[in-house]
Amino acid sequence: MGYDCTLHLVDEGAIREQFVPRLLGSSAEATALDRVHPGAEEVWRQVRELLLGADGRAAAEAVSVAAIMFSASMLPYRYERGLALSLAFEAGRVFPDAVFVPKAQYAPDLLFAEVVAAHPQLGGQFSSGWFSGNYSTGLYVPADHVAEVLEWLHEQLEPMPKGEQRKYRGIVATLRAAVDRKLGYWEATDLAVPAAGEFPGDPELMWAQYLGNDGTPAAEVETAPASPIASVLDNIVDGFLLSHSDGRAPRVELWDLEAWPPRLALQRNEFWVGAARSSTGGWLAQSTTDTQARPRVFGPILVDGSDDAPRVLPAKGPGAADLYAHECYFLGERPVVLHEVKTHLLRFGGMNIGDPLPGPLWLAESGAWEQIPGISDAAVVKSSLGDAALPLTGAARLADDSTVLIWDGNGYELDPAGTGCVRAFEMGAQRSFVGFTSAPAGDDGFFYLSNRRLHEIHRGGAPLRHVEAWTNVMAVRPGTDGGLLLKFGDNDEGDVGALYFPDHGTHIPLPPEMFDDRTRYSALYWNRKADRIVVVGGGFVAVPVKTVLAQPRSAVPE
Repeated sequence: MGYDCTLHLVDEGAIREQFVPRLLGSSAEATALDRVHPGAEEVWRQVRELLLGADGRAAAEAVSVAAIMFSASMLPYRYERGLALSLAFEAGRVFPDAVFVPKAQYAPDLLFAEVVAAHPQLGGQFSSGWFSGNYSTGLYVPADHVAEVLEWLHEQLEPMPKGEQRKYRGIVATLRAAVDRKLGYWEATDLAVPAAGEFPGDPELMWAQYLGNDGTPAAEVETAPASPIASVLDNIVDGFLLSHSDGRAPRVELWDLEAWPPRLALQRNEFWVGAARSSTGGWLAQSTTDTQARPRVFGPILVDGSDDAPRVLPAKGPGAADLYAHECYFLGERPVVLHEVKTHLLRFGGMNIGDPLPGPLWLAESGAWEQIPGISDAAVVKSSLGDAALPLTGAARLADDSTVLIWDGNGYELDPAGTGCVRAFEMGAQRSFVGFTSAPAGDDGFFYLSNRRLHEIHRGGAPLRHVEAWTNVMAVRPGTDGGLLLKFGDNDEGDVGALYFPDHGTHIPLPPEMFDDRTRYSALYWNRKADRIVVVGGGFVAVPVKTVLAQPRSAVPE
């Protein structure tokens, strides 16, 4: 759905006793609309002008819109993108099978009886049903009928999986608040446009996922604000949250997740799209300082901290080949980068299925990038979109903190002499279309994702699949008490993830209500030093490990 919907609580007494007299001119007393809306006088003028005309339907709609603006200036309201009862006029549009049918008693005529008495052309012109288009009002439910609508909604949600039910929690919460406070309920569209920061009333009254204020923190959570440049593109690199801004003044920040609250460890006036940390604490990054250039050009640099000048590394590989900007690694102390795969050339010429894709490059003593000996080329294969598919790449850490370089879905380690690599992990892993993550498994292996399924592998062994029912795992990281911390994508239970104990075949679900009950989080992390489980999403939220471990452990799903 393309509508920006708002779900409003309506004080019917205030409408009759404050809004209507102000509209009809029988009272000059300022209302909540006058106090918080800078264009209130123009709103009153336009509605009064329509009241003097012959178009009763246009006047009734204008009165309705102004009444919702008045309500939004004094009572909380909820923003939803494309989700409202006013859109549920056909099965499958809002609810899988059901259609919501408004009752005749829901029409707001009685709410504006005094207006209709003064302007009879409005009689029967108020609507309470479906949205008529952008910038319109929709379903109105008088306070005496809200409970029955809430009951109907619960009947539709009851058969749904818990995770699917969460999509409707904004409507449920608003209707429940209306029942508890004996208020009416009214829906509108495009009266609040989040992208433009425009509000019909007081923006402090809006609940919305994108504002990060639609959850209720649990009793024991601790919170810390996000960086001003935080975004959904942030990712975790070796225990640091990388935030970056590509505005006219580019900036990158690294937040240490092993501190609580997370500590700003590095801040530079550059824009990084890939980074890796060396064992000595320095950083390899793919960086630019010119974010206005088109196309943007990123190049590898080495830095130690916020203020030191970067050591600029060659921006091209052998034969002046382009480098892939979004990934870089360390193998031992050697910086590693990848060739760029120009995926579109499979469809538009210059690349064929089966052509070789040269493997990773490392920095030679000469200061140039060279192919890493022992790592074979991959071969071009076709993606589902018809482009050349990118090979699965990444880096896994073993228990001794050594690195396994992942190339084309298999794992490579440094050879004993450190002059090249050997293929030690026959994984055959498939891309998960999320950043590669891993966690150590014993002394010689690691857990990883293949096609968003959890696997374990040990040196020289075969991959082992874990918990076949988990098919949408977005990240795997070390967890407390010998467990794995798994971040889930969409799932029937609506869980953020799970603390999984592979040795016992048990897990502790991590539902959103364990944190601050938001709809989505971008990352899960175990802070060893502070002994907390941290979620990232509109800020940092931490739960003590003891709270998590106090929850019952369940057998993993079949």
